[in-house]
Amino acid sequence: MSGKSFLYTIMISLAAGTAAFLAAGPVFACTEVYIGPEVSADGTMIIARSNDIQGVMPARMTVTERVENEPGRTMPVNDAGTIQEEIPALTYKYTTTPWMQNAMDQLHAQKDAAACSNECGVTITMSVTAFSNERALDADPLIEDGLTEDTADDLVACQSATAREGVETLLRLIDQYGSNGVNIATVADQKEAWYIEIYTGHQYAAVKLPADKAAAFGNEFTMEYLSDFSECITSEELFTLPEEKGFAEYGENGELNLYRTYSGDLMRSSYCHMRTWSGHRLLAPSVYGRDYDEEEFYPLLFEPDEKVSLADVLSVMRDRYEGTPYSPDETGRIDMRVIGTDTASSVHVLQIYPELPPRLSVVTWESLAPDVCGVFVPLSNFCTSVSDAYGADQPVEEAGVFDSEHYAWYAFKEITTLGLLDPEVYGAPVKEFWKEAEQGMQENMPRVLEQADRLLADDPDEAAAYVTAYCNSLQTQVFEDAKEILNTQIWYLNKNANTLKIAHNPETGAMTGEKIVYDPIPIDLSAEVYRAMPE
Repeated sequence: MSGKSFLYTIMISLAAGTAAFLAAGPVFACTEVYIGPEVSADGTMIIARSNDIQGVMPARMTVTERVENEPGRTMPVNDAGTIQEEIPALTYKYTTTPWMQNAMDQLHAQKDAAACSNECGVTITMSVTAFSNERALDADPLIEDGLTEDTADDLVACQSATAREGVETLLRLIDQYGSNGVNIATVADQKEAWYIEIYTGHQYAAVKLPADKAAAFGNEFTMEYLSDFSECITSEELFTLPEEKGFAEYGENGELNLYRTYSGDLMRSSYCHMRTWSGHRLLAPSVYGRDYDEEEFYPLLFEPDEKVSLADVLSVMRDRYEGTPYSPDETGRIDMRVIGTDTASSVHVLQIYPELPPRLSVVTWESLAPDVCGVFVPLSNFCTSVSDAYGADQPVEEAGVFDSEHYAWYAFKEITTLGLLDPEVYGAPVKEFWKEAEQGMQENMPRVLEQADRLLADDPDEAAAYVTAYCNSLQTQVFEDAKEILNTQIWYLNKNANTLKIAHNPETGAMTGEKIVYDPIPIDLSAEVYRAMPE
């Protein structure tokens, strides 16, 4: 979820023991997955994150252009925009998935770039909100006007040529301004990925993630010992502060246990913890396939049972605990916070190719609005623009206008809302169609990138135009199909509308006692168009 102006107050309240807030509504609700290149099916690195928040908070996709030799520019640090950080005279081109203007106005926040990939192949996604304990936050309180997740992505992406540089930029900003939230960020490039836990106003730990492991977690910290990692960067007082204030907790090896020191079991909630469990069980069922246990600690890193594909990651991000006693769709339960939630503002999957030129190395697979009945479309970091449907920005004066005709976000938000009214009737056919469409796009995208790489040596502009045209055409086609699907859902919802839910004899009118069961809606569209390669 995106950090808001009221984050400071809420976080202090949670740390004071009001964790029941989590049950009140899906405010802090993101989930992240990391797949190292050595355990992915095609050798790419994959980082996925949902950006979840209750309400109608539309998002879009953008490309921010490279700027050269323009000193004196600034970017906001805090949500109010009253604190500004000067950025370099040279800033890199990068893609983002920010809020639209009317969402920013509702939230009194900055745009929240959500997921960025720049021309150097550097990616950042922030944040998965997490929870520190009262002792840690009393010792080092959050800074109300400190760096927020709504501003951090832009500040890092615009000026970082490597992942390491991106991490250093992020941590320097925290050192300088403090943090206004308890967050988790991930920064990566073709060579390495870094995972950062931000515990308090000024305390953090950043670690280099191994290439042969996976991670999956909800809104909670799971990192214990820095000795488990080959490289790390920490705040100056990460170890001394808890020792001096009396809240340090150590393991049997005598090393500071970061999880127990800064968070701990008392901050655990099934609202977050069950999503961590489900990510583990889906990717490593041989180890974590048993039933959920709120008392069990699920580690940050683990080895998946099999090589993980992009499609596997999308399935995890759509997971609604199917086949378990916790599935809201199969059991009717209303107390489950699933990974694939209908409260997602956007869900993004960053796929990093290790062998391509950096400016062509990252594809952001983006689902605007919930991905449950939505579709992931590609945006290469080499693209120079996005389609009108995915890039359109609804202005503040249109706040309250639910416009599925001109904005892709609204169409997918409503498709999922309607699809979950009766998942088998209105949702399952939609999911199946988008699955076929995604298969075509996922098969073609590597070939499109290879062709662009061949074009790059002779004509970089032609190569960029080629990739941009392909991605934009898919986005446009997806939006047109989405509007057809939405019309079909609405048509059949109205056709089937009837407060009488029991079948009756058409000749006598007598009720049979049998519940009316509707057939799944027809989707009269062909997914073959998504298998076509561009000329």
